[in-house]
Amino acid sequence: MVDATGWFAIIKVVHLGALVVWLGPSGGVWLVLMQARRETGEPSQVTHYLYKGFLRILWLEHLGFVAVLATGLVMLHMYGSGAMANHWIRLKLAVVVFVILPIEITDLWFSHRALPGVFAARRAEVPYEGGERRLLDIYHRRFTPVALPLLLTAIVVVMWLAVAKPA
Repeated sequence: MVDATGWFAIIKVVHLGALVVWLGPSGGVWLVLMQARRETGEPSQVTHYLYKGFLRILWLEHLGFVAVLATGLVMLHMYGSGAMANHWIRLKLAVVVFVILPIEITDLWFSHRALPGVFAARRAEVPYEGGERRLLDIYHRRFTPVALPLLLTAIVVVMWLAVAKPA
């Protein structure tokens, strides 16, 4: 029989595993895609293939993100009603709600609504049309350069708060 402490440890392991699923695979594919864009240009057979794979992997990323949120909420509930008295938990939740969540919601829109439409029915060698080029430009030159540093910084802050638990 597993007691509350045992369940908390299990939930935390799932939480950390979900964090790896959220950040790992899509980050690796994104780096490969960016390298291919530099080497082969766009559009190309290589970047087209990698974009399609990247968009499939993003489903896994977002499943991991939902699991991180869900297990985080379960752990918060397990802490009990006094959890919000901890300054570090309030700070952690603020970073999640005001930095990470808006970035991920925007990423969800790009990943599952906007970008799939660009790659769904096109041939790899056909140049991008005006709207496709604008959308890719917004994603690569406006969203990603702002979102990635903010997201990575926020994740480090959340991890530090979770480990250090400052007063």
